[in-house]
Amino acid sequence: MPYRVSLEISRRRETRRQGWERQQLPDELGECLTDSLGIGPDFSLLQTRYQPRKDLVEDSLKQLEQPVLAITLGLVGESMFRGRCGTELCFRQGYTTVSTFRYIQGERHYRCDCGVRQLRLLIGAEMLDYYLGSETACKLLLSGKGGVQQLSHRPTTGASQAHVNALLRETEGESLDKLQAHIHVLSLLAEQLRHLDLQLPKRIPRHCQRDIGKLDEARAILETRMDQSLTVSELAAAVGLNECKLREGFRHRFNKSPHRLLLEVRMKKAWQLLETGCQVAEAAYSVGYEHPSNFSAAFSRFFGCAPKSVFGPKR
Repeated sequence: MPYRVSLEISRRRETRRQGWERQQLPDELGECLTDSLGIGPDFSLLQTRYQPRKDLVEDSLKQLEQPVLAITLGLVGESMFRGRCGTELCFRQGYTTVSTFRYIQGERHYRCDCGVRQLRLLIGAEMLDYYLGSETACKLLLSGKGGVQQLSHRPTTGASQAHVNALLRETEGESLDKLQAHIHVLSLLAEQLRHLDLQLPKRIPRHCQRDIGKLDEARAILETRMDQSLTVSELAAAVGLNECKLREGFRHRFNKSPHRLLLEVRMKKAWQLLETGCQVAEAAYSVGYEHPSNFSAAFSRFFGCAPKSVFGPKR
């Protein structure tokens, strides 16, 4: 009988070099770990290494605010995911699997005689919206409406393997700067999207006056409720638009996504507060950040200077 790992089992977590986060099952089960790195907004890189001492079934449960595109490149061995609704995804050496999910509820299966190593890219809705346009991004991601949906499973190409090798050197300790990392992950994404043969929309979206009014209303909500954690689905429901039309409308009318517009509104308001002598923590809470450290990092990325450098009226 395989050993079953429940959601309640204690997993060791640690922060490693250059921002990598490791999550590992207890040592007595064998080498079973996942390293993850956020390499940009809405973009994560994960490397999984499993060599269990006996057959292993690991319960999996994940719920996301927005759907995600997953590109899994099988490097060694094979594993399987079986969803509660009956969906099965197989990941094996030499193959690339593309899938979408908004929630995952099921089991991951690993064999003791089959060491597994996989590299996985997770791409969120906002980044796909930026590169594909709202209509195509929504069509792509909503294909996984029932939970998990496999879009393709094909042999890994030589071009993809070259990008994988470069990214693996980073995970194994060789430095790879941010520009190089972005080039490799975006190249992998572009190749898989080409394989999916997406029909990119060529028309310029048109919106009736009623929809334009709703888009302006949505913008006003972001500006007046910037201190709240609003999701795109909640914003769309508040003004009576579907998510796809809201994203597409923001891109067309305001030339930015709802998330980007909210960030700009928050940062500009925070600057004004800091200039009047508001403390950094107080400014953070006022514009919707629970943790001042997260606010400081976002502020520095947006303006290129730390919040403390703005604090207080200038003489």
